[in-house]
Amino acid sequence: MTRPPKALINAAISGLLLAAAAYVLWRELHHTSAAEIAAAARAWSPGRLAVAAALSLAGYLLLGINEQIALRWSGSNIGWIPGVGGSFVSHALANNLGMTIFVGGAIRAGVYARHGVTVAQSAVVTVYGAMSFGLGLAALSGLSFLLAPAAAFQTLGAPVGLMRVTGALLAAAPLAYLAACALIRRQVTLLGQQVALPPLWLGLVQFGFGLGDVVLSAALMWLLIPGHGLGFATFSGGYLTAMSAGLFSGVPGGLGVFEGALVALLPQLPRPALAAGMLGYRLFYYLLPLGISAVALAGDALMARRQAPPAAS
Repeated sequence: MTRPPKALINAAISGLLLAAAAYVLWRELHHTSAAEIAAAARAWSPGRLAVAAALSLAGYLLLGINEQIALRWSGSNIGWIPGVGGSFVSHALANNLGMTIFVGGAIRAGVYARHGVTVAQSAVVTVYGAMSFGLGLAALSGLSFLLAPAAAFQTLGAPVGLMRVTGALLAAAPLAYLAACALIRRQVTLLGQQVALPPLWLGLVQFGFGLGDVVLSAALMWLLIPGHGLGFATFSGGYLTAMSAGLFSGVPGGLGVFEGALVALLPQLPRPALAAGMLGYRLFYYLLPLGISAVALAGDALMARRQAPPAAS
């Protein structure tokens, strides 16, 4: 008997996760009316909206700076403006389309190619950025599992001991990576290019930028949940777990899976306020950057077309 292809299995798992998330969202929010959600959103003051936009911009800028460091490490001398701009476009599109490391890598290779960045260098930068995010997410998720009260796991029906062990392993992962950066200098071949683990100082830079990226995105959503009275540390535990679920679900942007996990993990939050926060988060961190990227790509394509030499008759 032939085995089903791996892609089909992954699609089935993603579909099941999405269906489960949809059920959780319906169960938790079907008593919440659109008017209640709109009323919660109206609690956003102009100042809060401005800070939310600034947090989103700061998050993408942080990714762009980290990517510039990675480009220099890979041997590229691309300028800061096209480098940060290319990072913004690739991250905004990949965040919305899903399969971030593959989609982002393909977009990044296309955007950077005109500036002399090779496919191999783009691949190195993509892996570097994904590792930065993973280090930050693992460290903060691990700490949240270690510090969360036992009642939080009992509410979810999760074994407390298992979650503590998981937290310890997650928190230790960045330390193991940094130790490897310090001790392992053997090179490996990636797309025909010899690369090695970053030196320790660069691994620490990765770790720092990864932490900043995750904290900024969590702060953005926390800010957009009006009148909840929930501390940032408590909120972050649920946010990090939900983000991990959305990331590993394979669903584009974790849409539905992230929200379903979040409403299950934060039962103490008023449902209208949480729904408004989730919508605002999608708007500021996903849709607005996507719109800006689409306009930038269209403008870039139009400029390239105008600068292209006329075809020979």
